[in-house]
Amino acid sequence: MKLYDQMAEQYDRSRPSYPDDVIDEILGDVSEELSVLDVGSGTGIASRQMKSRGADVIGLDMSTGMSAVAEQHGIVTELAPFETWDSAGRTFDRVTCAQAWHWMDPFSSALKAASVIRPGGRLCLFWSAGHHPDDLADALAAAYERVLPADSPKMTLGYAVSRSSDLPLDFSVVTGSPRAFAHMVEEPARSFPWSATYTRDQWIDELGTHTDHAALPADVRQNLFDEIGGTIDRFGGAFSMTFSTYLMSATLL
Repeated sequence: MKLYDQMAEQYDRSRPSYPDDVIDEILGDVSEELSVLDVGSGTGIASRQMKSRGADVIGLDMSTGMSAVAEQHGIVTELAPFETWDSAGRTFDRVTCAQAWHWMDPFSSALKAASVIRPGGRLCLFWSAGHHPDDLADALAAAYERVLPADSPKMTLGYAVSRSSDLPLDFSVVTGSPRAFAHMVEEPARSFPWSATYTRDQWIDELGTHTDHAALPADVRQNLFDEIGGTIDRFGGAFSMTFSTYLMSATLL
């Protein structure tokens, strides 16, 4: 959590929000006064989108820095691991988790969700993944190779994926176990395509919030970002990133 504490403002500034269609699908036709527990809420990016539609949202996260930013945006946030969090008897129409369920134990977390979701309520897990145009991805891969030592861990070049061929992502390892959804009926997974344009500086700012990049030694990270920036400049200084947001959900019987 220390890395996220240190980068909270940058994370909130640079990370993308979620497509309106995703939020609409999660909340349904009547979103006003719907009670939502947003697990792994971070700086409240998804929480704010749901709150703006009238939902009553409580955030839950383990990072004090990220939660402080969420509170600044008006998202009441509690600090605790979801698996051991004390709900104090509260129940919710939705338990949501954006870009974070893979950090938790999928079995105990799903059982915890089932214990705080009202009958007919839903558990909604969603992730966004995005890739550069293929020619830029090739050039960026070469930039990484020029800077990083040969024995460096594999780095992800894009947003959760490195290339277009990495999609679609398979989240069954964290969502598909029957034990994870005991007491729940799984709904068909859905994907929502979208795109976003990044300048070189916007992308480098966003990339600095990826834990594999943030954990690099400062001098190596700066050299890498210089190479990435120069590569993007050679492609016109900006690019369109192709995204998909994947939604996995289940309804409590």
